[in-house]
Amino acid sequence: MPLSSGALHSAVPIMAYCLSSISMTMVNKFVLSGFQHHMVFFMLAIQALSSVVLLMGLGRFLGLHYRSLNAADVRAWLPVSITQAVMLYTGGKSLQYLNVPLFTIFKNLTIILVAYGERMLFKAAVTPLMMVAFTLMVLSSMVGGWNDLQFNFVGYAWMAANCCSSAFFVLHMRKIMKVVNFKDFDTVYYNNILTVPMYLILSLLAENWGEFLAYYDAPEHNAEYWTFVRSNLFSGICAFAISYCTAWCIRTTSSTTYSMAGALNKLPIAVFAMFYFDDPVTLGGILAVLLGFGAGLVYTHAKNLQKAASGAGSGASGLPAPISMEPVKNINVNIKS
Repeated sequence: MPLSSGALHSAVPIMAYCLSSISMTMVNKFVLSGFQHHMVFFMLAIQALSSVVLLMGLGRFLGLHYRSLNAADVRAWLPVSITQAVMLYTGGKSLQYLNVPLFTIFKNLTIILVAYGERMLFKAAVTPLMMVAFTLMVLSSMVGGWNDLQFNFVGYAWMAANCCSSAFFVLHMRKIMKVVNFKDFDTVYYNNILTVPMYLILSLLAENWGEFLAYYDAPEHNAEYWTFVRSNLFSGICAFAISYCTAWCIRTTSSTTYSMAGALNKLPIAVFAMFYFDDPVTLGGILAVLLGFGAGLVYTHAKNLQKAASGAGSGASGLPAPISMEPVKNINVNIKS
């Protein structure tokens, strides 16, 4: 059965976001666990700067347009950028201490925070079937935590901070996008150019550059140095892709649907990580990942039922009218990532 134009309008950005999210998670895990020094702020600075440079290059050679910096928009968008910086940093620290499957399991809890945030801010309904999905998410997290043979309190603390900051980022970004009427590349440009100086300053203040430079100055570490450089440059490309796809997905669907798309891609992320990294593969870990994936399927079914019940009162994405994206419907998508 062919997809309707409305379904395709939502499906394409969701798929693009999932692919970029999978790539970003795997690359970040490699950069933050595969080398001697874990320079989280430095990695984030490279990713943000790469996104700005790539966007400027595409703007020059392909004629893509984005809004130049101005005081009013900077004031409006700066809290979003600061929240994004907190979200990315806490995510990086979580990946440093937790394995990828465990990270993906607990990341699902963000969806519950976002859903109830939308309920408070946008009057979005939370149906009984959605509650079943949320229960499965909590259960998968409990199974994952119980099965964690290498319990790391620091990792779980960073994970909790990441869930809270991620939910706040998604909800606040959705709200501010309506106020400033940003197009997708405007969002990419402002998100990254405002965070570059933050990351660089924090890296210089908080990270041990003396040991980092001394380590890679040694001839025996030359091969690792160039692998480190290539990995960070590739992470910059992935960062550009996910910056655009995040804005595209949030704008064309909803905050909760965006978060659930992130939950659905956790299964392939966990499977890849189990084979690629040296993390232990256990029956409990596999069960936790499958429970999280099942929660995503239940939630998707719940949204489809909600769409059918709401009828003409729903938007193209099947969301209740109060949280549709009608105020910014005139925003054009410049490129399909």
